Amino acid sequence: MFKKTLLATLLVSVLIAGGAVGLSLIRGAHSTVSGAALSVVIIDAGHGGRDPGVVVAGVHESGVNLEIAEQVSAILMSQPGLDVVMTRDLDVYLSHEARIGVANDSGASLYISIQANAYTESGANGIETWVDKNQLPGSESWKMAELVQQSLISGTAARDRGVRSMELYLGGMSCPAILVETGFLTNPQERAKLLNREYQQMVAQCIADGILLMLN
Repeated sequence: MFKKTLLATLLVSVLIAGGAVGLSLIRGAHSTVSGAALSVVIIDAGHGGRDPGVVVAGVHESGVNLEIAEQVSAILMSQPGLDVVMTRDLDVYLSHEARIGVANDSGASLYISIQANAYTESGANGIETWVDKNQLPGSESWKMAELVQQSLISGTAARDRGVRSMELYLGGMSCPAILVETGFLTNPQERAKLLNREYQQMVAQCIADGILLMLN
């Protein structure tokens, strides 16, 4: 069951300072050993509020991102020894600085941003995972990206667009961080899949499995 903590309240203050209004941040801690150190996993639903992301056929990327992020969080919350924090559980705007603040101020072990893709040609399809350009192959971020990407391709049979890097706000994170593009909303077939609850659950399970492999 999700529960709010004092630290979550402090993080809300950081987020509000970064431009988020009315944010309800959720956090849960599970451990089989009293006093044991927890791995803090940040699940970020990309975009939100006045920044809907891609909008295609009335579908807002921010809403799809949040639905998948909530499912990833629910799966991870069932695991012992994990403290799971969502950057948002409402349709609110968060600046990149606010998202970085959540990760850095909570002592995050890992940060995963969940987003959906778009392209000018509707035929573009597949799943890709991104790291900041400063992360080289072999780094912890790159390793996590490979594990999550491999899990997603194995579980969904989507086109493998690989692990990629470019300049991202993730460069401000003090922990391994990745951004997952779960599919193209501009592709009618992938858009239909990403709106399907069962497919969302499959994607969420694959992301969670990759995260757990990283932590083990």
